[in-house]
Amino acid sequence: MSANGAKTAHLSPSPLDQDFLRLYDIGDAKFALNLILDADGGFAPAGASKELTNPRDRQLFHHIRSQCDLILIGAQTARVEPYRQHTQQVAVITRTGEFPDHFFTGIEPWIFTTTSAHSEVASAVRGRAEIIPLDNVSEIVRILSARNIGSVLCEGGQVLALQLAAHDLLDLIFLTRTSKRSESELLNLDNLTRGLPFVTEISEDGVTYQRYERSPR
Repeated sequence: MSANGAKTAHLSPSPLDQDFLRLYDIGDAKFALNLILDADGGFAPAGASKELTNPRDRQLFHHIRSQCDLILIGAQTARVEPYRQHTQQVAVITRTGEFPDHFFTGIEPWIFTTTSAHSEVASAVRGRAEIIPLDNVSEIVRILSARNIGSVLCEGGQVLALQLAAHDLLDLIFLTRTSKRSESELLNLDNLTRGLPFVTEISEDGVTYQRYERSPR
């Protein structure tokens, strides 16, 4: 069972070799992003990534998770992906706090929201999560430092990923490029990877796994 409650029997049975372990080592990165793009550069909206993923990609996804202290997601991802029975700390950015009941199972999630939306979010959450004021995405750094969170994995969606990039917070991007096509919306990869040059990649069974990494600050 994964950190979001999804079953993991569908992972690749092949162990990760040293090349993959090096490619997907987060090291000292504070903010890492993992995403998958289709053949046209489309980024699957929340709930639709299963169209593009494969057993190796899912295995790498869980390997990255195992190295991080916090999973950060956007509100739509929290609503439609199977986040339940959390075994890792999960945080979501929202202005409403409206999520399915199963999202509040497992480790108590953290809810980041604006001061102006606090009352609405508190009413929706009903004491099932810790609500943390956040009026600017860049404030995440200070908040997480105070809570001894060393590494954050952003799992979506596109709006959140681009916000982190715009505030120059991302240190690592793990990008899976598939030959499949989907109904995904195009992602401006240049905006996302600005300041994080391409480092290396591995190709396997027609899928390319890429690493973009910030130079030491």
